Amino acid sequence: MPLIGLAVTLTLSLFLAPLAAEAQPAGKVYRIGFLGTTPPTAPERSWGAFLEGLRDHGYVEGQNIITERRYSEGRAAA
Repeated sequence: MPLIGLAVTLTLSLFLAPLAAEAQPAGKVYRIGFLGTTPPTAPERSWGAFLEGLRDHGYVEGQNIITERRYSEGRAAA
């Protein structure tokens, strides 16, 4: 009889343990978009400086900020 009580206790603890554990709330991830008409032909110092400024303020790309750059391939009309 004591083995049945032990089995029930173990089974219940296995099923109820995930309910007791709480995940840490995820922080907000900000998204910055840049839309240009033509892609840069050389590395842009201004974009690098922009990203460095974000890092200086505690933003880490892929963790709490996402940046996306898109280009219209020279088509300015919508």
